[in-house]
Amino acid sequence: MAYRDIPLYTQLTNTCGLSALLMIAKPEGNSLEILLKDIVNKMRLEPYYQGKIGWQLAEAYLLLKSCFNRSLGYYLRNAFADEYSYFKMILFQQLEDRMHAFSLLKNQKSANDIRLYLRKGIVRKTTLYEYLFEMKTNLELKILAYFYGGHQILFPSPDGTGCIFLDGKDNKKKLQILYQHVPDGIIIGLGHHWLAVQGMRPIKKNKYEFIIHDPQGKRRIYSSEKIEKNFRFYIFQFDLEQRKKMDKIIRRALKLPKRKSS
Repeated sequence: MAYRDIPLYTQLTNTCGLSALLMIAKPEGNSLEILLKDIVNKMRLEPYYQGKIGWQLAEAYLLLKSCFNRSLGYYLRNAFADEYSYFKMILFQQLEDRMHAFSLLKNQKSANDIRLYLRKGIVRKTTLYEYLFEMKTNLELKILAYFYGGHQILFPSPDGTGCIFLDGKDNKKKLQILYQHVPDGIIIGLGHHWLAVQGMRPIKKNKYEFIIHDPQGKRRIYSSEKIEKNFRFYIFQFDLEQRKKMDKIIRRALKLPKRKSS
């Protein structure tokens, strides 16, 4: 059996991607947990969002700040090139749409909060929550993995994202690849939902069971025979030394307390 000892984090509305990526990053007991806690403290969230549930808000905040912060932008441009520009364009368009919607509703405070972000990169709660509750793309999760010292392992794929489809073509080889990389970290995109892979168990020749952590708060078992063709498997690897490096970069960029990385 291939296995990665990941936690099960329950999502908020539409934060399944943030939750799934966090599961395979395994923050508890290392510097990533401390980083997320420090970001939460910086945001001064309501008591409901204290604790592990608040880590998803910290992820959204980090993505928002990465669009304006020069230091974070420098590293993302080097790592992702045009993808970074595309990420910003989509994020800004989402928030502009929400700003116009608030204006039509005569909610000028919320509209002005988002306008402040779009002009100066200042994140107020309206902006944070409007972005938080938007479904995250594979690109946003790939950027977060980079912040956590990880990277996506890319494979030839028809959609250009580097994911693996179990579409009937070379399924035997693809299943072997997935089995090999379960200890590294795998998330699954369903189009409308994200899942994290905890394990794969061979059940008979060329057939497996996937042990899934669903951010809706459930542990599920999927047979490889019943995996739908549109399921997208994204494989990641996380490096301890890279995580330590990114921890220092993020702390300097967001003016967080200095900590010893682990």
